[in-house]
Amino acid sequence: MGEKHEIYCFNNGDAGDMFQALAVGDDGHVIAHHTCSSQGWMAHDLGITSDWKHENYNAHFGEGNWTLVWVDDPVNDERIKKAYELNCALDDDPPVEAVITHDSDGEEAGMTYKGIGYQTDFDPDERRDR
Repeated sequence: MGEKHEIYCFNNGDAGDMFQALAVGDDGHVIAHHTCSSQGWMAHDLGITSDWKHENYNAHFGEGNWTLVWVDDPVNDERIKKAYELNCALDDDPPVEAVITHDSDGEEAGMTYKGIGYQTDFDPDERRDR
């Protein structure tokens, strides 16, 4: 067996009071997603510090043929940029929306990746009953 595949786990932004955690394979496929109440729970919820989502990873890359990598700065991470390019070329996943962000002076500050295969713009007001 060759090198294990990497699965990049990161905070894909927030939707009001909830955060969107994504796990994207080095092949560009979104393998797992979780809506979190706190960024502090993302490592657990994506399986870095637990066994959550491991069945997704095994199903995609084969039993144990993967390693999870937490990415603190997905906007500037070259691995995420490469996964984004691969994701856009896939026929079976909706493409990522790459949004150029700007700082308070209007200067380009980087990119943020939204919706890698998932809707991330839900209305938190609809969750008032929870």
